Amino acid sequence: MSNIKSQKIGIWCTWIFSALTAVGWLGIAHFYQPAPADLGLAGTHEWYSQINTTGTLIGCTLFYIAAGILVPGSIQFGIMLSKMEGRFPLWSLTTAVCGIFISLIIFFNACTWIVAAYRPEFGADVIQALNDWAWMGFLLGWFYLAVEMAASAIVELSDSRDVPMVPRPVAWATLAGAITLMTAAGPAFFKSGPFAYHGLLGFYLPVLVWGVYLNGTAYLMYRELRREEQAAGRVPRAAPAAAGHA
Repeated sequence: MSNIKSQKIGIWCTWIFSALTAVGWLGIAHFYQPAPADLGLAGTHEWYSQINTTGTLIGCTLFYIAAGILVPGSIQFGIMLSKMEGRFPLWSLTTAVCGIFISLIIFFNACTWIVAAYRPEFGADVIQALNDWAWMGFLLGWFYLAVEMAASAIVELSDSRDVPMVPRPVAWATLAGAITLMTAAGPAFFKSGPFAYHGLLGFYLPVLVWGVYLNGTAYLMYRELRREEQAAGRVPRAAPAAAGHA
């Protein structure tokens, strides 16, 4: 029972990560409407050095803290999947490791955004380069998330129990979401339009898919843990051994 409680904490880490990301990165740092890729040198410099300096520093600080909290959440995802996959859980471990890689991607790129706002005296070309580097590192990491989602879907679709942890339609939707993430490759080729790093397909859609996958899967896994907890509570204790024989 104590082990199940520990696993629940692992699931809660995913939700805490999402909350800190929403409040810090999207909210305080104003990345729900980031500086456009085609803003230009002067505009990008002004955005980081004057308009959104404090917001970037505080919001991205919360974001890199959230990245560390994502690690136990990712490991718990792998643990939950390994219960279904069984011995030699390749795809379960792939899910966990990709989640850890994503945590590192977030950490380094949050730090890069902080550096862009750290010294207002930086030249516009330096701030633009730092901003571009952070966005490319963040969004072009879509492939790790796609592999994570595909790996988890493979395990979920193999769950043949009467009450699977993840319903099959949701598992298929996860696989479809992994394919949809390809749009996050767009920022490498476009500075404006829907595929730019401030665009609908380059940024907003992948982040939405990521958020729905993380929080939806965490909910289903938490529900599975509650079923395990209830089942463990119904298991009768073994009768004590006889103290002696007549």
